[in-house]
Amino acid sequence: MPIDVYAAMRAMLRAEATRRPVTPQARTAADPSPPAVDPAA
Repeated sequence: MPIDVYAAMRAMLRAEATRRPVTPQARTAADPSPPAVDPAA
């Protein structure tokens, strides 16, 4: 179950990164971090 959530989060982050080439840096740093930081940011 947790793997599915991480996969979905990664997919969303990748989609957002593709739309905005300015977030990839912050997103990459938060990728290993808990998913709670991504939605909060």
